[in-house]
Amino acid sequence: MKKIIVTTTDLKNEYEVLGPVYFQVSNKGIFSSSLSKLIKKHGARFSNLKKTGQVESNQEFDWGLLYGEFSFGMENDFDKAFFVAVRELQIRALKLGADAIIGMRQDIDMDTNHFQYFYLQMYGTAVKFK
Repeated sequence: MKKIIVTTTDLKNEYEVLGPVYFQVSNKGIFSSSLSKLIKKHGARFSNLKKTGQVESNQEFDWGLLYGEFSFGMENDFDKAFFVAVRELQIRALKLGADAIIGMRQDIDMDTNHFQYFYLQMYGTAVKFK
């Protein structure tokens, strides 16, 4: 698969704007969340990310300090959700014929009723180099 550059800034290359790309994922679900399904889909990628230290299997910061008994080990899910969302943005940009995604942004919302669920939205602008 063609490598799609993803950046939170602009690029020096000349490009044509193809349009926005958007992806959202949540760890909410009765039996299986959309996040857990995508983690399985991208399982090999997570193994590589763990080997290179980009995703920690045991993080030092525990969100349980903030949310107590309601944290349910979300700290590792945040990392996984980020990498899943970037990968899914790349797949969507590829379908548009893009070479890169510029101006990537993310928003994480917590379920304020239970605190064990979160929603991640990620978006950027797909561009094709000239």
